Amino acid sequence: MDNQPVFSDATFERRYLDFVGRRYNRVELFGVDVSSRRSRSGWPLGDLFVDLRTFGDAGEATAVTAGSALAGSRRTLVRGAAGSGKTTLLWHMAVSAARGQLNASDHLHEHIPFVLPVRNLGRRRPGLPRPSEFLDAARLVIAHEQPDGWAERVLGSGRGLLLIDGVDEVSESERDEIRSWLGDLLTAYPRCSYVVTTRAHAVPEPWLKEWEFTVLDLGPLSPEDIRELITRWYAFASTGAEGRRPEREALEERRDALLAAVVERSDLREMAGNPLMCSLLCVVQEERVGLLPRTRLELYDVVLDMMLTRRDEERAVSVPGMSTLGREVQTRLLQRLAYWMQNNGRTEMDFDRALGLIAGEVSALRPGAVQETPERVLAFLRERSGLLQEPAPGRLTFLHRTFGAHLAARAAVEQGDFGLLAARAHEPAWQDVVLMAFGHARRRDSEELFQGLLDRAERDPDHRVRLHLLAAAGLGYTVMVDPAVREQIEYRLAQLIPPRTPAEADALAEVGELALEFMPTPESLDPDGPEARMILRTAQRIGGAAAHELVRRFAAARRQRAAGVRREPARPAPEIVRVESWATAPGQVAAGARALELSVGEVPSDLDRLAATVHDVVWRGAAPPYDVLTRLPLLRNLLIADSPALTDLDGLAGLRRLRSLRIEGCPALRDLTALAHTGVVFLDVSPNPGAAALAALARAQRLRVLGFPLPAGKFDLEALRRDLPGVELVPRSRVRL
Repeated sequence: MDNQPVFSDATFERRYLDFVGRRYNRVELFGVDVSSRRSRSGWPLGDLFVDLRTFGDAGEATAVTAGSALAGSRRTLVRGAAGSGKTTLLWHMAVSAARGQLNASDHLHEHIPFVLPVRNLGRRRPGLPRPSEFLDAARLVIAHEQPDGWAERVLGSGRGLLLIDGVDEVSESERDEIRSWLGDLLTAYPRCSYVVTTRAHAVPEPWLKEWEFTVLDLGPLSPEDIRELITRWYAFASTGAEGRRPEREALEERRDALLAAVVERSDLREMAGNPLMCSLLCVVQEERVGLLPRTRLELYDVVLDMMLTRRDEERAVSVPGMSTLGREVQTRLLQRLAYWMQNNGRTEMDFDRALGLIAGEVSALRPGAVQETPERVLAFLRERSGLLQEPAPGRLTFLHRTFGAHLAARAAVEQGDFGLLAARAHEPAWQDVVLMAFGHARRRDSEELFQGLLDRAERDPDHRVRLHLLAAAGLGYTVMVDPAVREQIEYRLAQLIPPRTPAEADALAEVGELALEFMPTPESLDPDGPEARMILRTAQRIGGAAAHELVRRFAAARRQRAAGVRREPARPAPEIVRVESWATAPGQVAAGARALELSVGEVPSDLDRLAATVHDVVWRGAAPPYDVLTRLPLLRNLLIADSPALTDLDGLAGLRRLRSLRIEGCPALRDLTALAHTGVVFLDVSPNPGAAALAALARAQRLRVLGFPLPAGKFDLEALRRDLPGVELVPRSRVRL
């Protein structure tokens, strides 16, 4: 230390701001490395940052930039869901402040930023860090270079920008200590600017009201924001491909396919509204060359597969002694760490604890599954998985808590801890774990968890509303549910939603954003009626982006009603256009979703223009119009009828966006194997093509519902259930397209 240079305040300040401008100018995405062009240190934040939508106290939507959280208020509490961009926002503010200070060109130019991750602060004993310890608490390598008293002088002059990130990442008891520490800073340095982030319901909205903090809630990305983020991501991904035209064109094609998919598929659109999920969708689109996941859980599984095995395999990276440590073993070990943290209310653990857990798990594996010491295995997971990080010497945590919850849910399901899940379900920190457990569980296990929540709700009136809503939310994570269990849940949900009295509205508000998932929209009821008033009461007490959006929609519906504007139906029926009327008038643009009815083999001259709007096709007759179907990129629903000579569906292969298929009046049909190469989710076929043809649908991985008539004579329905796990069979019934 005696040989370290001694800096003046001005000299160190320039060095510090230059360091901050480079250190935080990145977006961390689990160490993902696409096509070997990305550094594991992160992606350039300046190239990928998209302004985030927020809602203020009055429910007004605002566009958050690096400095708008400070506009009109030097004290701001930013709340948002996991992956909503809270940390990215603070890092962008830090970079903007650092570069504004250097260039004197940004409205943050008077600020010296201090990025303070809350989970790092709690390790300092005794007490939380003093200003002189801020850089050390942030683990900045230049911390020892700061002149004595420099940080105190910066804060004393009112030039400090304190970016306090992740209050939710410590326990509730520690949050009180953080609040007291923050209060001391505000008292000592009242002229500085403060931005604090947290998950939406980790702290109540008035948590910092004593110090006049403005509350901003981060909302989902708008459709325009999603488009901008995907476009920016691919623009950066194409860096280095400027001189390679085929590669650049392939990237542009996949970009356009993803942009179209998030417009057409509501499940992807919902996922893409979260900045983290949107970025992961871009990565998965590249890794799987267009095969996009259907659910959030499937997206997490794809990323795990990519991080734990495929990335190193495809880059021919081999670690000596770790050849047997495949994805299954790595996942088991990571699940053990995640489940311990979840059970103990921790977001991190020390190395010794992790080593003990790894050693215990390794001893339970089959002989030869792991051939290295626990120390080397843990080092391998930390260095190669991209999911773990070392926030401080001797400490481990997951790079993103969402993946910790995903792995903890898998562990709970594998261990059969459904009683534990039901017992902890009322705790907000367990909500995501319980919901993800529904997605991982088999039908019998998910029904046990459903029943556990319902039974506990009857015994526990204090948490009854939350438990009933959690059970209702679980229905969206399961493919097959016993009709009796579903009926119980839907009956209880009907007693809660919509709220009918102020007491019911307030009880729902205690649950938080989970209650908003089931609220009726203004399109389905009188926006001025008594039920609407109770819904608004609930939303206003919950707060947050989702609540503000619901309030906004009701307010818009009321204004329309007052102005005498007729409300359009929520889901207009598609226009049916017979084949004879395909051609449109010159200059006329087809609008809205359309369904085409085919009965002849001709191809109209303006098919390419109509293809931009066609979602549904009805095909009748013997002539298969495969050449037409393959030119309809938006085709989702198809009816094939009255084709007695049809024996197979080979011409449908490659229709990845086809979701619903109904076949009737095709008695010679015996081969359904081509559906494995489509996106079909719902299938109804009549007459029955035979047990062998139906069993072959096991290769159709997207299939979830199969309807068919039971033939005369014997038919082994249970055997078919075994052949098609995860597919709901609907005999003697049609699936509604």
